[in-house]
Amino acid sequence: MNHRSSNKAPKSTVLKAALSMFSSKGYSETKMAEIARKAGISVGALYLRYKSKEELCLELIKDQTQDFSERTKNLPQKNPLKALQTYIELNLDYAFQKRRLLSLFFREHNLPFMHPLRKNFFRAQHEIIKKILNEGIRSGIFIPLSSNDSASMIFASIRGAVLLKLVFKIGNTKTMSKSLFNLIINGIGKDTK
Repeated sequence: MNHRSSNKAPKSTVLKAALSMFSSKGYSETKMAEIARKAGISVGALYLRYKSKEELCLELIKDQTQDFSERTKNLPQKNPLKALQTYIELNLDYAFQKRRLLSLFFREHNLPFMHPLRKNFFRAQHEIIKKILNEGIRSGIFIPLSSNDSASMIFASIRGAVLLKLVFKIGNTKTMSKSLFNLIINGIGKDTK
């Protein structure tokens, strides 16, 4: 394969190859030459696009999470009940669709360059939940509560459901999202009045 033709592989092909290699072998064990081979390009062409494996990995994560961020950012402007239900469903569906990316996150949780990206993503998602809760409280749909603490608990519950599904293969994403939404909205206690 000559260098000129190998440089024409679409970005999506390179990112797909990187995702495949990182999720199967792990970031640390994957070599740029393996990614280039899988993408059908030369190593030189890969380095023309990405200066390092770290840069390629960060681009992959941004590419894989951009759609989710776009789909969730405007949810606080909708009906709070529907927004919360949609948010939970999107999280579980997305986690199942992007399970190879999440396996990279689980496997490589100690990579220093991923910490800021992960922290910013989680902070933005926490803020979305908090805004949904605040709108629900403001409109009288939700009881007055600490939206910050409640957002943290909802976020942790969603992450736990994702972990159960992806790591332990427990549950169905549709029924889990519905059950989690009902648990949050209705609670589990009987009315004792």
